[in-house]
Amino acid sequence: MIKSVIKNTVSKETWDKFREKKRQFHNLLIKSTLNPELKNDKKIVIIGVADYNNLGDHAIAEAQNQFVSKIIDSSLEIKNKYKIVEIPTKTPVRHIMSILNSEDIILFTGGGNLGTKYDFLDDTFMPIIDKYPNNKKLFFPQSYTFNESGDSEKRLTEIKNKFAKSGKNLTITARESKSLELFKTTFPANNVIYCPDIVLSLNTFSEPKTVPEYDVLMLMRDSGEKVLDFDTQNELINTLKQSFTVKVKENDEVGFVKHTDRMPELNKAWAEVQNSNLVITDRLHGMIFAHILEKPCIVFDNYNSKIKMTYQDWLKDMDTIAFIDPRGEVNPSDISKVISKLMIKSVKPFDTDKKYKPLENQLKSIIK
Repeated sequence: MIKSVIKNTVSKETWDKFREKKRQFHNLLIKSTLNPELKNDKKIVIIGVADYNNLGDHAIAEAQNQFVSKIIDSSLEIKNKYKIVEIPTKTPVRHIMSILNSEDIILFTGGGNLGTKYDFLDDTFMPIIDKYPNNKKLFFPQSYTFNESGDSEKRLTEIKNKFAKSGKNLTITARESKSLELFKTTFPANNVIYCPDIVLSLNTFSEPKTVPEYDVLMLMRDSGEKVLDFDTQNELINTLKQSFTVKVKENDEVGFVKHTDRMPELNKAWAEVQNSNLVITDRLHGMIFAHILEKPCIVFDNYNSKIKMTYQDWLKDMDTIAFIDPRGEVNPSDISKVISKLMIKSVKPFDTDKKYKPLENQLKSIIK
């Protein structure tokens, strides 16, 4: 309660500075789990991989690792030269810097964390970009999430100046066309390339069961980026249950997941998708999980339309995905009819070779 009173009393800028000081103090108490001998190794460091309960972010981490590993494994010379080191999100930046050297390739995890919505940029990304301007660096596919409130213009100028120090040594990968244009405009000194969310590149999954256990799997948010209101969602669930077997999951029902333990949890989540005939979701990676596991999908947009942009830019030609904007009228009876039509269709494969060529080429130019 005291926390709420203070937050509602002070300005947003003061509250953000207080939170930053609190994180800095907390980080001083954390002991490093990184092997100090890594300082002397030539390595590819992937910074910010998930070590919490968001399975979409764990899927990003797994896809990144597989993508880089495939490039390394394609050349014996490169394979003998580099090792991949994953750095979990909660690792203090001083611990990361203790193992970096001037020859390391620095990769930053993808998602929606290149902006001011979350703390990754200030806590980890910016200090490293600022200190290692000559190292080759790359952001995996990202959404542009910079706020337009408070002292945003002043902050953005500071960020642009620090990014500009790296010049073409820093590559930003945009995962939607809107983000692509914003990144190009905001960071003209850096490389900006374009390809889908990295999870669409995954192709390794658990074995499906012969007969699905339920018709519809609903993977829904219970807060955060959600736009679909709960009354409409509950009405939809009750309507669907009259004609279909329905399983509902709100958020990721898992606890703390170490980055080294992500595959068992991902396989559980993927098995649930495979045990359905169709997925309904308001999560970006709910839509992506459905598609890569060859299940039809009905998807509701989220608050910043990253789902809409991903659908329009990369998946709109797939006739097994139905996009719905929940800001308009949502009719549960109409959705029930759409389900019946989608269930009889086969999911077309995603052309990963073509869609990820810009990222593959850029990484190959960096990893020599």
